Amino acid sequence: MQIFVYLYAMYYQEHYPDIRLSSLIETYWSATGLTEDEKPEKVLPDGCVDIVFTFDRTAGYVYSDIIGTMTRFLEVKYSKSVQMFGIRFKPVGITAFTHIPVDAFTDRSVELSLVETLLDKSFYETLTEKESITEIITHINSYLLHRLPYLYNTEKQIIRAANLLYLAKGQLSPADAASEVCLCLRHFERQFKSAVGVSPKTFARVVRFNHARRFLSAYPQKDLLTAAVECGYYDHTHLIKDFKMLSGDTPAEFRY
Repeated sequence: MQIFVYLYAMYYQEHYPDIRLSSLIETYWSATGLTEDEKPEKVLPDGCVDIVFTFDRTAGYVYSDIIGTMTRFLEVKYSKSVQMFGIRFKPVGITAFTHIPVDAFTDRSVELSLVETLLDKSFYETLTEKESITEIITHINSYLLHRLPYLYNTEKQIIRAANLLYLAKGQLSPADAASEVCLCLRHFERQFKSAVGVSPKTFARVVRFNHARRFLSAYPQKDLLTAAVECGYYDHTHLIKDFKMLSGDTPAEFRY
């Protein structure tokens, strides 16, 4: 377990996947509890694709959706009783399980039943029987590990490029990233968008934004211009514009 957060009356946790899945999966996460506030929660772009399971224990049913790579924030309202579990794939990670271009899901929430089957019928039938988070994690780990010998080949050059953009905190141009992985720019941009869901330029923007919001939280005493320059923005106006587009808030909201 990595993160434990209390949001209103709802608990959000992140959990380690089996180490053999760590090259494909960023984290598992769960959200459980009761919500009383009508204010929607904001989900911020992170460059990843999630599969989200919502449990209806009364009906004995599990709803499943793919949440595609986001280029802007998403506002979500929960019913009063919440039990959700998510698989957050690393950039490119989900392509090991499906032939469908990832950009088909960008900025969309799509019912998994309407998509090429990633998880078979037996997976869902057994999943509804799992009561605890530990049981759910064990079930998903077991199923995905069983799938490992049958995975599709992932784009190793695109994985490397996404890692380079992440390590550079979004401060690497698409042309330089393409050069690093020995692809021509046009071909690189097309492959990257298909495998990640967004263009390399947009991915870099999301990575830079997430670095900047962590920076603002860690160094609240630094003025906005200094923070902007240190995080790779032209100036504080550029930073404010990106924050409003990607989060709907000003940078001040991320100073704790």
